[in-house]
This record gives sequence, structure tokens and C-alpha cells, in this order.
Amino acid sequence: MSYSDIASSVWVAEDQDRTSYHHAMLRLAAPMLLLAVFLSPYVVWRVVPPYLFTLSDALFCIAGILLLAGRGIVVRPLQDWSALWLLGLAGLLLGFFIGSVVNGDPLRWIIVAGQYGFAFALLPALLLRERRRSLILAVMALIAGVAAMELFGTIVYYATDASHEQARHFGFEFITGAQRLGAFMADANWNAAMIAMTTPFVLYLARIGQLKLPVAFAILGIFGSGLLLSGSFTGFASTAVGALAFLLLDWGRRSIGMLIGIVALASAMTATGIALPATFQNRVATALVQGDISQAGTFAGRMELVREAWNIVGDTTLVGLGVDQYRVVSIDRAPVHNIYLLAWAEGGLLSLFGWLLMMLVPVSVAIRRFATDRAAAALLIAVTLSFLIFSNAAPHMYARSWVVPLILALGIALTRPAGANGPVPSS
Repeated sequence: MSYSDIASSVWVAEDQDRTSYHHAMLRLAAPMLLLAVFLSPYVVWRVVPPYLFTLSDALFCIAGILLLAGRGIVVRPLQDWSALWLLGLAGLLLGFFIGSVVNGDPLRWIIVAGQYGFAFALLPALLLRERRRSLILAVMALIAGVAAMELFGTIVYYATDASHEQARHFGFEFITGAQRLGAFMADANWNAAMIAMTTPFVLYLARIGQLKLPVAFAILGIFGSGLLLSGSFTGFASTAVGALAFLLLDWGRRSIGMLIGIVALASAMTATGIALPATFQNRVATALVQGDISQAGTFAGRMELVREAWNIVGDTTLVGLGVDQYRVVSIDRAPVHNIYLLAWAEGGLLSLFGWLLMMLVPVSVAIRRFATDRAAAALLIAVTLSFLIFSNAAPHMYARSWVVPLILALGIALTRPAGANGPVPSS
């Protein structure tokens, strides 16, 4: 990929009034965006360590300034779906605001609202273009970033004999005390989530011929290593569900070939008796073999929080507790790891309905796109499934590592393949 590809006109929306200065700003913004996407999984690389503002976020901001200077900000990045998406976001934040004013801390709401606005309003305006080629470049950057992180993490894991203390030099919880690989995501489950939401992109690029099959399988092997070392049952399940959803929904010649290859590789590993990492055996394999999900990682502890949340939301139907107030009233002093219950508890039904409205957008786009571009629709469904699975096992989901894959998948489904002109019609 040459610089002329990165800075080419595919990143430039049509504007007859642009001068050479505007185009120069857009050409500077293009590689900045790609680097920001590449670094989006590197959550521990923070500009101000106590706050969730990473090096990737800083690069997104710089790219945003350059795009603004070059008249390259997209006003309706989700096309006809933009109003529904922003309405859902407004409902989510308004519910949090009401709860924070009545019961919580309004200053804390400002921080959380900024995080959600950055992730779900600003990122689509920066990343989504009218032509698919620019999105394919961003997807390649995402895959490269995750693959580099997992490869480095695997090397460190075995080089340090899974030592938590030695790995601390590379970042907080790079390897957890339980010998799970968190890598630069600072959390083993988050690391697995990143793999789960990026895997469908590898399958998609191989499906459309942008990745040769040997390269795709090599990347999947690196992802598989990181996934096993993370020891995350939710991550393993969502990766499997997402990959199968894409391959079965697309069901093209290449997809069938990849499915056969993956099954053959997994069967060969099982037949040869290759030892699985101990953390994976203890947290995931045991639950799968026994068919008992309660044996999976911290499932029992999370279910206790869920049961507590159901008791709390009975009193937060109209007015929530306010942002970050769930941990104050919780017996365990921890937020429930379920974004739906957390939104309901902290923002009332208004926040819950706002979140559900946002989640309706990718599902609706995928359904509408299925008849005209099955591969793009299958990709969006696969990424959305992984996102939804983890939203049932995570608190607030404004970290850009969660959102970038979802936005890119939405963008691909909303644009035409290379050679076609303009966005997909809304009807």
C-alpha cells in the first residue's frame, strides 16, 4: 500500500469549492486516521493515564481538526440512519443526565457524555466515507493493529513464562495475576473481545479477495493464540459465533473453503493432542466439556451482580441513579457487567430505550443490505453479534476499542463495492 493510496481522493468528499490547502489537509488526515485505527486496541497507551483518553483518541482528534480544515467532516455518516442513531444516543445521555442531576454527580455525567459522544457521534463522522475503498484501508489497519498486539503478547507470554510481574513493564495487566493475556487492552476479556470483533473482518477481506488465504489463515492463527491465552469463555464463544455467522450467512465459495479449512485445522489440533494453555483449560475447556456454563471463568460472580441489578432497576424506571452511582449502592461496590441493566439502573428506561434504538440500526442495515451484498451484510451481522454478546458481559461501552469495529462494519454495509458509484440507496 503506497502513500498515494492512503492519501488518494477516496478520502475526499466532493466539494467543488475546495482549494489546494483543503486537499492538503485531507491528505494529512488520511494517514492520521489509519494510524488512529491501528492503535485503537492499545488502551493502555493513554495521554493522561487516569483517564480513558488514549494515543489513538489523540490521533482521532488531530485527524478531526485536519478534516474540519479540509471540509472533510461527514455530516450524515450513517446516511438515512443517522437521525435514528443520534436519537438513540440522545436518549441514552438524557436519561443519564436526569439521573445524575436528581441523584448523582452532574460533573461525572459531563465526562461520561463526552466519552459516549466521542465514540458514537464523532467517530462515525471521521471514519465513514462514501466509497468503500477508504474503509477497506481502515479495516486493514485495524487487523494489522490487533495482529501486531496479539503476536507481541504471545511472544511476551511465553518468553516470561506468563509472569505477571515481568510483563508489567509493558502495561497494566498485560498478563494478569491469573496468567491470562490482557495485552495492551489492560483486561483479558477486553482482549478477547477485540479478537472476536476483528475476526469477521479477516474472513471478509479473504472473501472479497483483499487477503490471500495463506495470509488470512496466518492472521487467524495469531488471533487464535491470543484468544486461547486470554482464557475468556465469552471471548471464545463470541468469536466462534461471529465467525460461523459470517461464513454461514455469506456461504460463498471462498467462505465454504475457509470454513472447511478452519474445521480441518481444529480437528488436526485435537487429534494430535496439542496441549492447550492451562488458563484456557481451566476457564473455558472445562465448561465446554462438562456442558456447565457456571464453570466458565467468573460467570457465577457476574450472575450475582445481575440478580442484584434486577432488584435495583425496579426503583429506577423513570429516574435512574445517575452516572457511576450503581457502584455506590451495590453491595459489591462494582457496576453490573451488563450494559442494558446498567443503563436502566443509572439512566432509567429512557437510557435503556436509547441504547436499544442505537443497536437497532446495525441490525436493520444488515437486513436491508442482505439482498444486494450478502458478504457486507454477513460482516455487519457477525461484528454486531460479537458486540451484543459482550454488551451482556461489560459495563459502559464507550471505549473506542469496542466501537471502531462496529462503525467500520456499518460503513462497509452502507457503501457500494469498488467500481460502483455513491452510497447504497436507502430504499
